[in-house]
Parts: sequence; C-alpha cells; structure tokens
Amino acid sequence: MRNPKTIIGLVVLGVLLIALGILIGQMIPVIGQVRLEMSLTPTPEPDWPLSVMNVTPDPSMPTPVPVLRTGRTGQEVKDVQSRLYTLGYYSAEIDGQYGAATKEAVIAFQRRNGLDADGIVGAETRAVLFSAGAKPAAAEVPEAVPTTDTP
Repeated sequence: MRNPKTIIGLVVLGVLLIALGILIGQMIPVIGQVRLEMSLTPTPEPDWPLSVMNVTPDPSMPTPVPVLRTGRTGQEVKDVQSRLYTLGYYSAEIDGQYGAATKEAVIAFQRRNGLDADGIVGAETRAVLFSAGAKPAAAEVPEAVPTTDTP
C-alpha cells in the first residue's frame, strides 16, 4: 500500500489542476474582451511637439500649419522664403531648406514688423508675413522670385 500522505498530495494536486483549468477557461473570454477594448481605445497623444502621433482629433477641423525653424525643409519653407524674398528680406536661393539665411531673414522681418524676433515662423509670424500689412524691408520690392524648380 502507498503512503497516505502521497495519496492526499496527489488528490490535492488533482483538485488544484482542475481549479486551474476552470480558471483558465473563464479567463480566455475576458482576455479577448480586454484586447478588443484596448484596440478601440485611442492612444493618448504625447506631450512633445513634432511627434508622428499628433493627429487632428476632429476631422472637420483644419490641419494645423507646422511651426518652421532651422532644419525644416519642404514646400512651407519655400513659401516663406518666397514671401520674404518678395518683401526684400531674403536674397538667397529659394530651396526649401530653413537654414541660417532664412533664419536671419525671418528675424529681420520680425523686428521690422514688431514681432518677437526669435527666427521661428509660428502662427503669429505667419499671419503677419502673409498679410497685406506686412512691412517690406525696403521701398523697392523685387519682381521675379528665384527658384531651384526646373520645368
């Protein structure tokens, strides 16, 4: 005959395995429901700027215009360079690269137009820059705008 302690230990182990099986059987649907809820819950937007996670919460609202500073590239920079050239602040090539020349032109524009001269094109600077009330650097304004675009 076997030791009674061994038999009791095996019975207890069997009961624990059955209880574990029942628990796992009940948890599988709960895990599926949690995963479904997590997939439907939006990911919170991080606090830092220029994140790929930034999204417009309401699709009917306009997409915010980016803040332009040293290192940025693209059509928005070309538009700013072109406008600064037209107003007489920028004389370098319009290449879509926000470099030192663009920053200096923005600072000169901001000083002349009573803005905070930080060299960054934010909402306030952009509004004044593209308004009819933007003050030119000089009395004469150039007619043609140089560009690197080739037809």
